[in-house]
Amino acid sequence: MKGHVPTPEDLAEKMVRRVFRDRQPTSTDRILYPGCGTAPFPAAVERVCEEMGYELPDGYGIESNPAHLETARGRGLKHVTFHQQDFLGNDMLEGDQFNYIVGNPPYVPIEGLDEDEKSTYKAEFSTATGRFDLYLLFFERSLELLAPGGVLSFVTPEKFEYVDTAEPLRRLLTSEDIHVEEIEHIDENSFTGLVTFPCVTTIRRLDTDETSRQTDVRLRDGTVHETTLPTDGSSWASQIRDAELDGMETGATLGDVTERISPGLATGADSVFVMNRDDVPDEIEKTWVRPTVSGSQLQECNGPYTDSVFVCPYRENGELADRAELGGFYEWLEQHRERLENRSCVEGGKEWYAWHETPPMRDLLQPKIVFRDIAKEPRFWAETRGDVVPKHSVYYAVPKDGVPMDDLINYLNSPKARMWMKANCQKAHNGYYRLQSRVLEDLPVPTEWADTVQVTLQPDGSPGATPW
Repeated sequence: MKGHVPTPEDLAEKMVRRVFRDRQPTSTDRILYPGCGTAPFPAAVERVCEEMGYELPDGYGIESNPAHLETARGRGLKHVTFHQQDFLGNDMLEGDQFNYIVGNPPYVPIEGLDEDEKSTYKAEFSTATGRFDLYLLFFERSLELLAPGGVLSFVTPEKFEYVDTAEPLRRLLTSEDIHVEEIEHIDENSFTGLVTFPCVTTIRRLDTDETSRQTDVRLRDGTVHETTLPTDGSSWASQIRDAELDGMETGATLGDVTERISPGLATGADSVFVMNRDDVPDEIEKTWVRPTVSGSQLQECNGPYTDSVFVCPYRENGELADRAELGGFYEWLEQHRERLENRSCVEGGKEWYAWHETPPMRDLLQPKIVFRDIAKEPRFWAETRGDVVPKHSVYYAVPKDGVPMDDLINYLNSPKARMWMKANCQKAHNGYYRLQSRVLEDLPVPTEWADTVQVTLQPDGSPGATPW
């Protein structure tokens, strides 16, 4: 199995102790180790059982990598038999049930799978949607094998709590007979050499007369709280991060009051297209020079206006200009042709001097709000001139007609909005947050802005002054 990440022995032991906390194992119990690697979890079980005087359960270890399997078998563990199998395969233990399941599923994003694997998984697993990762599928298969009253504990990335791709898994984990007992966010450096945001999730399949739905949450800062997780597949982020967001839901969102929320432009060759304004060659006419800003410059300059520019071969309507129109600019580009031809966008059929992304100039060349794609403290600036074409590390939002930009920026920079973003945005390294379009579109905003937008449109969407 791809994506094997060794589990530290102390973490494996901590998880085993949690699994046995409410019900000590007996020799008639069965324990499953999916993707067991070199057997850190079976070894931890034997240490804990010996220390606590527990009987050893009947263990079943599964691993597809022969080298890992050889190491696991060589550890001389007494309670477990190891099997070379594909845990996600069709013949996997159909009808079997286990009282305990514990492990560290492989982390393999969809880019690490071939087309046959993608097709097979999508046909077999409800959680194999969008840009799925294999660890999501390990959850699904393991829940199929978990006996009533049984406990499962996995260490995985925390992203399944909030990314869109994991919506089917979140529905599954909050289904009628499944209870997420505890989520513990552990140190981001728990896996040596890897930058991860891991969490340990402990799940129990409820007996028929149980209705418990409270989940214990332990955060990295040491705080502990109880919460009730949404059952509709929506993000768990605000519940897990314990954000005080009562009263923010207005029925109107940032997506309702903006024409567009998008990342800036990726050229695929910023070393060619980005330069200081004073360094623009004489043969490039001012027509083809556009101000730009990067995420770091936004912070350094406290705003979107810098001395950096794009030399931009696109017309104001967003079409790529031709050789005759570009004139001396085209001749200058010819000097960089070898570098520009060596880009994936050109291999995909674009003109050799085109950008990786075609700029939506009609949206870009107007007043807008700009902000960094990754930030420790989200902050928003007005780009009132409407001439800056942001780089890909800067996002921009274009307010709809009738929405006051100054008021909107003040709201986005308010403590209330910032708290919502920290509760809902994906975590990045060292306490930073990713301010992604799909998340910010759901940020609640005052209803009067949405009302303003609605009353300026006719029922067919054309401008007008009469509400419908």
